[in-house]
Amino acid sequence: MRLATAADIKRMDERAEKEFGLSRLLLMENAGISVVLAIERVLGSVEGKRVAIFCGRGGNGGDGFCAARHLVSHGASIVTGLVGTRGDLKDETLANWAILDKMGLTPVEVKGEGDLPWVRAAAGAADILVDALLGVGGRPPLKGMMDSVAQAMNAAGKPIVSIDLPSGLDADTGTILGNTVAATMTVALGLPKRGLILYPGTLRVGRLVVADLTLPIALLTDPAISADVLLPEEAAELVPVRHPQTHKHQVGRALIVAGSRGMPGAAALAAEAALLGGAGMVYLATPASALGGGRRAEVIVRPQAETPGGNLSEAALEDLRNSAKEMHAAAVGPGLGREETTKRAILRLLESLEIPVVVDADALTALAAEPGILRKSPAPRILTPHSGEMARLLNTTVEAVEADRLEAAKRGARELNAIVLLKGARTVVAEPGGRLFVIATGNPGMATAGTGDVLTGLIAALLAQRIPPISAALLGAHVHGLAGDIARNELTEVSVTASDVAARISAAFKRLLDGGEPSPARRT
Repeated sequence: MRLATAADIKRMDERAEKEFGLSRLLLMENAGISVVLAIERVLGSVEGKRVAIFCGRGGNGGDGFCAARHLVSHGASIVTGLVGTRGDLKDETLANWAILDKMGLTPVEVKGEGDLPWVRAAAGAADILVDALLGVGGRPPLKGMMDSVAQAMNAAGKPIVSIDLPSGLDADTGTILGNTVAATMTVALGLPKRGLILYPGTLRVGRLVVADLTLPIALLTDPAISADVLLPEEAAELVPVRHPQTHKHQVGRALIVAGSRGMPGAAALAAEAALLGGAGMVYLATPASALGGGRRAEVIVRPQAETPGGNLSEAALEDLRNSAKEMHAAAVGPGLGREETTKRAILRLLESLEIPVVVDADALTALAAEPGILRKSPAPRILTPHSGEMARLLNTTVEAVEADRLEAAKRGARELNAIVLLKGARTVVAEPGGRLFVIATGNPGMATAGTGDVLTGLIAALLAQRIPPISAALLGAHVHGLAGDIARNELTEVSVTASDVAARISAAFKRLLDGGEPSPARRT
């Protein structure tokens, strides 16, 4: 499902009117109806309920006025507050205010601090509050009476339905500056905005419902809208399907180049995940002294030349290149170490392997010193950095990466000529051409050593099954996060380990294919 920016929505509205003859007044009418239908679907019938709607002066306020009228037609008792005066209103917003006025439901003007007792009383007496203060046209932080009314709504302790996005939330980044309405449910109009899915904004959204306003599909799928949130049903379509006569070589051979004397577990986790991800055969290339415990019996081991410190040596290059000729995909990096000779071996490997490669961990550290080699890669590369590794690759700071994760991933994919999977709370996947995807699975319990190694092996397995690299990255990230969610729900967030996540990859695939996974957004 597309994720829109404020600029995307403005362009959609203009195209709806100019190209399809859908007036702004009609779209506002559809918005009002959609809000009421969403309320009744999620919170139950509004008949006999008291609803307080607080509106701003712009289009979001007009949506609120329209929703107020439809709430009345569904049997609700309403009061409406306008933060401002009638003289502030224009066009469609004024038209919907006038309809309420003619119905004898004139909104109360909230102009100053002296009006706050009425706001608090109205909010306290209501069963449901509707937030129509500020839409995509506004920028945080909330100021003046807008801020005071938002605080009063939050303090009332009642269910809050926000129209389009919680007031005070940045539509593009999810940034929260100052106070923001804390919604129980948000009814996104047309398309969900990026800030509704990204942290920290998503924490204020509550249940996310998307109303398409009867917009033409050409607008909802406009390729100029560069970001998507991956829905479970979309991820399920990416799962490889096996022919009844499939054998192990047809579903792929994956080479995992990982581990060192001090970190054999990283290699074991990546190899196990590759097996559970569906690779027909998994080969683990690791320094000879790293052949420790925890390795699955099904993994085929190829011991490699090593340094005195137990890390991969440049002397292993010839064997690794020869091994890769038999493979369909590879993963390079987990636990390899950071000796200079190991870094050189990694770089030479990345610039020469003629199969798709997942690049992670110590391989990303090596790559930061010579990122230009990816421009000459003979096959696709998928990079899986966390924020610190992304910052090193872009020669910037972690703070800059976290300030706009989508833009950081987009820049990385473009400059490094690779698919970038930026791990974290709301993993972002970016293609070199500019397409962006947000992954909605995963939880804080996965913030533990080794979970990245599991992701690396899982994506390598999907690549080995010859699905497109972007599909492997998206499906791998989604299933990895879902496995973590299952582990958290079965155990506890505090004690989830990487092994727990790996052990639930099969369950994640099953839940995905069975359609039992909750969606981050639902259309009305």
